[in-house]
Amino acid sequence: MKILKTALLSLVLFSGAGQTWGATDVRLYRLDCGTMHIGDMSMMSDAGHYKGRSYDIVISCYLVKHGDTWMLWDTGFARPFLTGLKQGALEMNLSTTIDKQIKGLGLEPTDIHYVALSHAHFDHAGQTNDFPAATLVLQKAERAVLRDEKAASEHFIQPELIGKHLASGRIQEIDGDHDFFGDGTVRAIALPGHTPGHMALQVTLPRSGVVILSGDQWHFPENRRDNQVPTFNFDHDATIDSSGKLERLIARTKAKLIIQHEPADNAQLPVLPGYLD
Repeated sequence: MKILKTALLSLVLFSGAGQTWGATDVRLYRLDCGTMHIGDMSMMSDAGHYKGRSYDIVISCYLVKHGDTWMLWDTGFARPFLTGLKQGALEMNLSTTIDKQIKGLGLEPTDIHYVALSHAHFDHAGQTNDFPAATLVLQKAERAVLRDEKAASEHFIQPELIGKHLASGRIQEIDGDHDFFGDGTVRAIALPGHTPGHMALQVTLPRSGVVILSGDQWHFPENRRDNQVPTFNFDHDATIDSSGKLERLIARTKAKLIIQHEPADNAQLPVLPGYLD
């Protein structure tokens, strides 16, 4: 009888290899962290695709609730973008801040336990300093670039966007794939190439199943379909390898992919205060 009970418990807790299902309350919220008009899409392909085309993308951040713990994935544009900013072929705007959005959920910045960044580019790390009490989670390779002012500048990484955490040392370095809570429900997927420590997030929800947030592995569906590498990526070959890794993970887990910059993908997610569970 004891063996039977153990087997039944295992069946309840686990559905598929590496996927945990159980009593933990896991939710996924999408936050509005800006918009960007790309006037020249040729920057999205080092093979010369997309010349003469333009595209509008969204800047997305996400809030993950795991039991009583809150984790913020990416922090979007910084506050100066509230007045809009034009730089070259890019027109960028931030309409609201993260702290205002989470206030609608009854949360304050001090309620956020972790801020995890897919990478440290300005459109993914901009509001990190608004959460100084949270532990900042970065890949070890991304942290190494932040220590090197010249390398950071060359790779469009601005250490000042996470200056409060650099000063306080409230940083957790991870190296490769990482299980945030030890139960398989929230996992970082290491995908070097876009930046040295770029990563995606895999969230396994009790009802909705596996959702993968792409980071910047791809910027829009055609970019994924054509397997194109942006001109500003750190390493072309590593990016291609990481694309293959992510495609295999999506196929194996039957995940719902959210390309973080793609408006249509993000439109499938509930509007705050709604969430996926």
